[in-house]
Amino acid sequence: MPIGYTLLDPLIVLAGTGMALYFLATYPVRLMGWMPAALTLYFFIPFVTLMTLWQTVPMLLAGRVLLNGKLRVASSAKPIMLFFLIVFFSSSCYALVAGSDGSRAAIRVIYYTGLFALMSFSYEMARRPESYEIFLKGLVVTGAILAAYAAYQIFAVYGGLPLRGIVRGTTGVDVAYEYGVLRVNSFANEPKRLGYVLFVCGMASLFLARMWPRWKRRLKWVGYGTLFMSLFTFSGSYFLSVFLFTCIALLLYPSFATKYVVYTLPLVALVVLVGAFFPELEIFEAIQQGYVRREQEIEIGLDGTQVYRQEFYAWDYLKRYPIAAFFGVGLGQYFSTLFGEYGAGVGINAYGGLLPLNSTFLEMVFDFGGAATVMFYAAITWLILNLRKVGESYLSFALLFLTIQSFTILTIQFMVLFAGVGVARLTMYKESVL
Repeated sequence: MPIGYTLLDPLIVLAGTGMALYFLATYPVRLMGWMPAALTLYFFIPFVTLMTLWQTVPMLLAGRVLLNGKLRVASSAKPIMLFFLIVFFSSSCYALVAGSDGSRAAIRVIYYTGLFALMSFSYEMARRPESYEIFLKGLVVTGAILAAYAAYQIFAVYGGLPLRGIVRGTTGVDVAYEYGVLRVNSFANEPKRLGYVLFVCGMASLFLARMWPRWKRRLKWVGYGTLFMSLFTFSGSYFLSVFLFTCIALLLYPSFATKYVVYTLPLVALVVLVGAFFPELEIFEAIQQGYVRREQEIEIGLDGTQVYRQEFYAWDYLKRYPIAAFFGVGLGQYFSTLFGEYGAGVGINAYGGLLPLNSTFLEMVFDFGGAATVMFYAAITWLILNLRKVGESYLSFALLFLTIQSFTILTIQFMVLFAGVGVARLTMYKESVL
C-alpha cells in the first residue's frame, strides 16, 4: 500500500534543516557527510513551493555567504566564477523585469544563489584534511539507506506492506512498474532521480574500501548492493548513462579495464541469478520492455498523441529560435515560453502545474543561453581531466557520470557539490607540489 505526503514530511525537513544549521554553527565540515542525503531525500513542506531539504540547506549556505561577506573559490577558478555571476545577474534582471513569470524568476534566483553557495561551501570544507573522508562516508551511508529502503519497497509491494511511493504533491501518490516489476524510488522523488545517486554512492563504497583495508570486504558488499539496487529503477536514461560512462571511463583509464570487468561481473551475475531463480519477477522481460517502450517514444517524438518528454519540444523550440538558443529566455521563463508556443501540456499542464525539463543541459540553455552552458560544461570537462592527472580517480569518475547523466536528468546540485570538492583537492595537490 503506497503512502504519500504525511505529517512526517515537514518534521523531517525541519529536523534536517535544523541539523544542518547545528553543523554550520558548531563544526561545519560535518555537513559534508549529510549533504548527499540532504540533496536527495524527497520530503517537503508545502509553502509557496514544495520546500525540500535540497532547497533549505543551500539557502542556509547562501545565508552563511552573506554573513561572511565572501564567496570562497580557488584563485584559478575566479575568472569562470565571475563570468557565471555576471551571466546569472543579467538573466535574473531580464527575467524579473521583462519576463512573463516574475514569481518563477524569483524562485529560480533563490535556487541558483544556493548553487553558488553550495559550490563555495564544498570548496571551503574540502580544503580541510578530514573533509574528504567525511564526504565519502556520507555517500556510503546515504547509498546504503537508499538501497535498503528500495529493497524494502519491492518486498512491501508483493507482501502488501505500507511503503512511501512516488509522491505527487500533498494529495497524490503512486508506484511505477516496468512489465509488472516495481520501479524503485526509495526516498527520492522518482526512480530516474534515484539511479545516479545510488551510482555515485556505490562507487564511493568501492573507493573507500581501498582507504579502509580493515573494512574492505564489507564496504565492497555495500557498494555492490547499492549498484545492484540501482538497476531496479529501470530508468532508460540511467542505463544509457552507465553505458556511455563505461566507454569514456575506459578511454580515460585504460589500465582500469580489468577492474571494471571484476566489478561488473558480480552485478551481472546477480541480475541473472535473480531472474533465473525468481522467474515470477520477470526481470528480463521488464528490461526488454523498457528498451522497446523508450525506443518507440523517441521514434514518435512530437507526432505522438501524448508526449511525456518535454525535451522533444525544448529541442524543437531551440531549432526554431536560434537567438533563444544562444542567449536563453530568462531565468525560469521556459515554462511559460514553451506553453505559449505549444499550448497546454508543454511547460505547463492543463491544470496550471509546471512541467520541468529532465535535463540540466537544456535548463541551463533556456536560463542562461547556449554560450554560457557550453562554458559550464567545458569547465567541468577541464576539471575531470585534471583530476585524472593528479590521481583523484573517484572524483573524476563521479563528475564524469553526473555530467553524462545531466543531459537527461537534473543533476546540477550534485555536479556543483562534487566540483567544489574536486577544485579543492586539485588546489591542495598543486600547493603540495609547489
